[in-house]
Amino acid sequence: MFIGLGKDNIASSIESFLREENLNALAALIYGPHAGGYADEKTSVNVLIIVESSRPILKHLSRNLDSMKIRLLIADREKFEKDVEDEKLGGILAELLMTPYEPIFNEEYLWRREVKFKKRVADNILRNLILSFPEMSRELVIKPEYLMFESMRRRASLFPLIIFRFLNIARKDVKERNYALMMRGFTEALKELASEGKIQVFNDAFRISESFIESFLREKIAWRFTKLFKNVRISILHQVIRVLPSVVNPLLDEFRIYRRNTANSRSAKSSIFKLEDPRKYIFVPTPSGMVPFTEKITIDGYLRKHMSQRHALKHEIKRLGGVLNTVYLLKISGCEREEKIVVKVFKDWYGWKWFPLALWTLGTRDFAILGKSRLEREYALNIFLSKNGINVPRIIYVAPEERLLFQEFVEGISLSKAIKVLFRGAAGSDSGSEILKFIRLVGGEIAKIHSLDVAIGDCKPENILLSEDGKIFFVDLEQAERGGDKSWDIAEFLFYLGHYAPLSSFKYIEEVVSEFIGGYLELGGKVDVVKRALSPRYIKVFGLLVPPHVIFAISDACRKTLKLKERQRQKQY
Repeated sequence: MFIGLGKDNIASSIESFLREENLNALAALIYGPHAGGYADEKTSVNVLIIVESSRPILKHLSRNLDSMKIRLLIADREKFEKDVEDEKLGGILAELLMTPYEPIFNEEYLWRREVKFKKRVADNILRNLILSFPEMSRELVIKPEYLMFESMRRRASLFPLIIFRFLNIARKDVKERNYALMMRGFTEALKELASEGKIQVFNDAFRISESFIESFLREKIAWRFTKLFKNVRISILHQVIRVLPSVVNPLLDEFRIYRRNTANSRSAKSSIFKLEDPRKYIFVPTPSGMVPFTEKITIDGYLRKHMSQRHALKHEIKRLGGVLNTVYLLKISGCEREEKIVVKVFKDWYGWKWFPLALWTLGTRDFAILGKSRLEREYALNIFLSKNGINVPRIIYVAPEERLLFQEFVEGISLSKAIKVLFRGAAGSDSGSEILKFIRLVGGEIAKIHSLDVAIGDCKPENILLSEDGKIFFVDLEQAERGGDKSWDIAEFLFYLGHYAPLSSFKYIEEVVSEFIGGYLELGGKVDVVKRALSPRYIKVFGLLVPPHVIFAISDACRKTLKLKERQRQKQY
């Protein structure tokens, strides 16, 4: 929408100017209010001209045409293309391709640069998402619009004055048109990312590919520092160019138009919250359907939304134990049977709750302490292990915004209870033999998990259940991680036995350790992983919780088992 004159008149005026200045123009475009369709009679026309030149050019000029002011921002091709490729000028030129623009000439060149810029922006956004959610990012379903809204929000956080351009673009009467224009470039960029194997596109959404996540996580430290310095550079450059009229004046026009059309207009700092929340376009798959990242829900809200009215009226909520998490058992009655659901609320660990745990494992084990991180791990590793044949509680629903996770309740006996029965004198009996078989199977299941390059992280016997139908389940996976410390799992399991062993008698410890290590090695567990678990690094941690003579008995039993297994292996050859 051009107020007062047409595109042809503007093009003619620019051509005349270029001849006067003896400039060889490569491309030109109109940006800002006139390109976005929300200009008023006071708004100047903003034009970017890219010229072929052997010398650096970055300047601004103003011209009048039929009583209308035209602002010209002129840059040489090299400067423009370097800004598109790597934001060498802080993105002050490249960002004009992110919002709607009107090509004056060489539309094809501008289109190719727009796609290139938006592809780089999209790539960086996906890398940030992987950094924020290294586990959950593997499962997320993302709408293409996420890239557009996330790029706007990130840009606004670095250069607040640009917020008003984004808000004007989203004005009710022009929003649909402008968003469609902006999405064209992102859609094409996604096609290129898909062809490179970085994403998998399906229907109207996409997932980040496993190979891209793995390759990026290997290089993430170098990328994080590069990105940090780039953001600092962009922020500094934007502060510097605030004195450049060709950049600042168009944005002041944006603010004036926004204030004129909006009651109770706010400062840039508070107006950022009026931008669309990008997380609305990220979804987490659950059996109850796709859950948007911004979902705000309570337990009662879940019942109303996902259960029939009859079910919702017959329910009971009971708080279960837990110091570091809030856990509820939700019992829903109706139809033929009672359904039980475990609801975990992942709060941040801080203060006195967190300090003893940090002190206990200082120098040996780093725990995930943020509720967001622990929720992410439990959700993502639960799904991954389930896909690979490991029994874990089925995820029913997740609300990342509220840090709520709904899981099936597994009926069964914990391994810790079974071991206590054994240590009370069941060894040699039928029940004792069954418990030892159970322990051997647990060792084998942990070996299977380790073969997937996953460490459980919290491998206490109380987090392992034998279900009523004889299956072994692993619960509380909030500390699990890919590529984690597998020796910690073995050490924690073994030395936690000291909690249950009688202080005066160790006659059953050797049997328990032998069965566990035997089952672990039998199904592919590594001897070196077990040996490292007996090192002082781990023993010192449990020395605060288990008497020294009990730790010695467990360590000695483990070494004897390893020697026996080694002799048996040598006999086979």
